[in-house]
Amino acid sequence: MSTSSKTNPNIKLLTDNLVLIMFIIVAMLFFQNYHEIENEISSVLLNSLHDINHSIAETRTGK
Repeated sequence: MSTSSKTNPNIKLLTDNLVLIMFIIVAMLFFQNYHEIENEISSVLLNSLHDINHSIAETRTGK
């Protein structure tokens, strides 16, 4: 029986653990920077709404 054709269970376990650790690190970074992310998203959304309102106002006045 050839081991090259089978996936080594230790490698699969190591890969699963690395993915789990990376997910935990990303979650920690997200929660550490939650307020900054929230502020950036709010800023982008408000600027987009402002641009849309400005565009609608220009369309209605015929500028």
